[in-house]
Amino acid sequence: MLRVLQVISDTNIGGAGRHLLAFLQYHDRSRLAVRVLCPPGSRLAWRCAAMGVEVITRPCLSGDRSFDWRGLAGLVALIKRYRVQVVHTHASFSGRLAARLAGAPCVVYTKHRLDWERPQKGLKGRLLRYFDQATCDRVIAVSGAVKENLLEAGVPEAKVEVIYNGIDVRGFRERARPGNRRDELSAGSDRVVGVIGRLEPEKGHSVFLQAAAQVLKERNNVTFVVVGTGSLAGELKNMALDLGIEAKVRFTGLREDIPELLSVMDVVVLPSLTEAFPLSLIESMCLGRPCIASSVGGISEIIEHEKNGLLAPPGDAAALAEKINFLLSCPEQARTMGVRASALVAKKFDAGLMAEKITDLYYRVVYPR
Repeated sequence: MLRVLQVISDTNIGGAGRHLLAFLQYHDRSRLAVRVLCPPGSRLAWRCAAMGVEVITRPCLSGDRSFDWRGLAGLVALIKRYRVQVVHTHASFSGRLAARLAGAPCVVYTKHRLDWERPQKGLKGRLLRYFDQATCDRVIAVSGAVKENLLEAGVPEAKVEVIYNGIDVRGFRERARPGNRRDELSAGSDRVVGVIGRLEPEKGHSVFLQAAAQVLKERNNVTFVVVGTGSLAGELKNMALDLGIEAKVRFTGLREDIPELLSVMDVVVLPSLTEAFPLSLIESMCLGRPCIASSVGGISEIIEHEKNGLLAPPGDAAALAEKINFLLSCPEQARTMGVRASALVAKKFDAGLMAEKITDLYYRVVYPR
């Protein structure tokens, strides 16, 4: 049995946190003894503890920081104390460096996102990229697009493995009961079109609202739902007002009841400008929701255009509106796409499969043949 320390610096439950929770739920406890290291007050802590996983908190990981030299010695001591064999980090450079200094046999880093901003150039950029990859034995890319991103940054191909994110397919489907969600959204008999994700520039919510305005010029029986929170919340609400569609747009804020909300949506849109491997898309497809997503990053590894969903050019509100109208006007074709999407997720993106592949990677590095 391998002793594993999962290190995550996030204080909220984003994509990396959901990935970790899915792994913890499905990992083989006869092969792995897993502990989780996270910041004090992290929303992940109690979720991990509820699964029977030991949680260790350290202030040096607070504030979603990837590196804090002041806590490095403490992390090294912790890894040695527990005789950790595998240190698996999610962005935390401190965790990877501490693992190297402590002599852990296996250091793994999961890259959850594409670089949205241009990488630093010059000597500083080269040094950062060198130490980033030199501190780990393997980098898990959550999609082929992320792998290409890593190779372009100079990570040796031999170190990179693609392991797709997975979700708890069975549990997600069991929770998909609408309850009073339609009443809560004041949707009445309207069709419901939704978007789920952080309200940040790269997620493309402004394009979604522009497309909504165009759709509402042709049909008034549609309610648009924006699920999530972020720095653009106020700006997007003002945009809905400026477009004159505020009566048809609902901003729900941060929600935990995603399966229940998805169950009342007729169409789900992912208008991102960049995307590594969107869990919200996988979750929507899991429930058979007809989906439209931007043709960026890892999305084309999930959606086969006009087979199990629709792809749209990023930033093109007119094209997005056209595809929303198509799915609302052609329910049988939308249903067929949803059925195919649901089957794909169950076959390819289940958390059990993801956990098995990650565990096999650990063993291959610790016990090379």
